[in-house]
Amino acid sequence: MQIASALDYIHTHGFFHRDIKPENILIQKKTTVKVGDFGLVKEIRHPTPFTEYVATRWYRAPENVLGSRSYNYPVDVFALGCIMAELYTFKPLFPGSSEMDQFEKISRILGKPDNNDWPDAKRLADRKLFVMPDHPKIDLQKIVPRASPEAIRLMEWMLSYNPKIL
Repeated sequence: MQIASALDYIHTHGFFHRDIKPENILIQKKTTVKVGDFGLVKEIRHPTPFTEYVATRWYRAPENVLGSRSYNYPVDVFALGCIMAELYTFKPLFPGSSEMDQFEKISRILGKPDNNDWPDAKRLADRKLFVMPDHPKIDLQKIVPRASPEAIRLMEWMLSYNPKIL
């Protein structure tokens, strides 16, 4: 909750972090959580294009994995969804070893993005000469069995393919 509140504060003040990962979450006296390392922060209203290489691979949003240079604060929300799942399972949700492996791992759980969910997916994949994996979506409850139904719904929302729905 404290990480989400920190992101809300950052976003409502016109910025996004671009490198949300466990190493950048600071815990003080086991009760206070803070977000650290603001080296990649950008203004939300900053004109794109942004650099395509941001964030640590395992917490990178799909649009970043596919090299989009037009993205915004939803990349932080996706990273938080990854961290939330990791807090339940004690292991990374998408531990990719390369860009292509990263997208493969994402699509094995979220399924293949369809054109309605994320119209830019095919264009971005084609630009990287990447064949879009064709996996069905897996119920997140099977991946994160200890999470409550409310937590699953929240993670599903955070782990959305379409960054424009937030």
